[in-house]
Amino acid sequence: MNEVRVYDVTAQVGYGFPVESLEAALKWEPHVLVAQGTSTDAGPYYLGVGTSYTENEGVKRDLRLIIKAAKEYGIPFICSVGGAGADIHVENVFNLINIITKELGIKLRVAFISGEIDKEWLKKKLLSGSKARRLVGIKRLSEYLTVNDVDGSVRVVAQMGPEPIIKALDLYFRGDVDGIITGRSLDVGIVAAYPLKFGLPKNLVYHMSKILECGAIAAEPGSSSDGIFGIVSKDYFLVRPPNPRRRCTVTSVAAHSFYERDNPFMEKLPEGYLDVTTANYVQYDERTVMVSGSRFVPQPYTIKLEGVKLVGFRAISIAGSRDPVFINMINNIVEEVIEVVKDRMKHIPEHEYFINFRLYGINGVMGAHELIKSRQPHEVGIIIDVVARTQEIANSICALTRATLLHHGFEGRKTTAGNIAFPFSPSDLPAGPVFEFNIWHALELEDPVEPFKTGLVEFPR
Repeated sequence: MNEVRVYDVTAQVGYGFPVESLEAALKWEPHVLVAQGTSTDAGPYYLGVGTSYTENEGVKRDLRLIIKAAKEYGIPFICSVGGAGADIHVENVFNLINIITKELGIKLRVAFISGEIDKEWLKKKLLSGSKARRLVGIKRLSEYLTVNDVDGSVRVVAQMGPEPIIKALDLYFRGDVDGIITGRSLDVGIVAAYPLKFGLPKNLVYHMSKILECGAIAAEPGSSSDGIFGIVSKDYFLVRPPNPRRRCTVTSVAAHSFYERDNPFMEKLPEGYLDVTTANYVQYDERTVMVSGSRFVPQPYTIKLEGVKLVGFRAISIAGSRDPVFINMINNIVEEVIEVVKDRMKHIPEHEYFINFRLYGINGVMGAHELIKSRQPHEVGIIIDVVARTQEIANSICALTRATLLHHGFEGRKTTAGNIAFPFSPSDLPAGPVFEFNIWHALELEDPVEPFKTGLVEFPR
């Protein structure tokens, strides 16, 4: 094929998109519809508990429109689904697809590629000499992944590259499936798979995939709830939004080329990296940008592993103050309150709980990393955040911390009725289990398809 036309329907399955955008894009005759539905943006909790950060109604609505369009126009769809992307998350989406196919009165066959990594397989790889080095220099992460790390994780997923999807496309071209559903996937992988299948240049395919990965965020005005269209050929690619209220500009497209990475000129990929230093961006027409000139640099193949472990249970209390004397002394007050709580709770070992104050209005977002020194605010939002070994301990520590802060005496205090105001009753909110990423490593891999199991699923089931 001399060119491949890809429509990325939305930045995230469940975020929504205008039906009119999909209808306009279909008139441009895309070869494939794609949409990502997995991410770590929402943190480790969802991988740990097995639920999604997108709600069922939104996911069902988006997939219904994508599946219906793909069937009517005879083109495949490629979607990652489930949020965190483990099998338990995908199974919930399969229940939604089952309802969708019954409502539409259609039969649907999909190739399902699991993004969940079998822990026994992973341990054997490590014991046989495979290395998985941490991707960030956080001390709590082992420099190289260990068997104990794997055993301590609740579940493990990996960002599959385009290769398992490319292989599954064989099932589509044989007429065995209507589309492909994956678990955890590299964002650009689901976009890149179809054009790579037809041998188009990796530098252009990966660069276009980077622009398309988050839908209309790469347009003006940007939106995560709309789509963007890409056409890649051997010499360049074009990107434009089907929504007439948006346009791609050199600025919007170049900006997204630098999006979400520490080095703005380098996009790390399983089989190498994309270098956009030499890329050229040209305003092709009023709403379209043409891009060429980026480089793809091959490197040894790796996949990113993501795993979480349970670290405790959380309880929070939300309050506020507009007392200038209290606010002026708040850092000392917080330290004193924590010492009082520790003294009252001596029977509970200190390693079994952690108290954190988030002071919104005083470095509540950046904390110790805040660079801007501003004048004293007239009011401050206070979140008492307690994580403990059990929910009962967390609840107790949070309640005592809240009560101590409420009545704590300090120099210049003008009232004994209470230091803080509560917007809610009850004032203390149990928040449930807390997880942290204990696996955030890149695993060396000779076969990009090896850890990802593929099966065929028919709907209605």
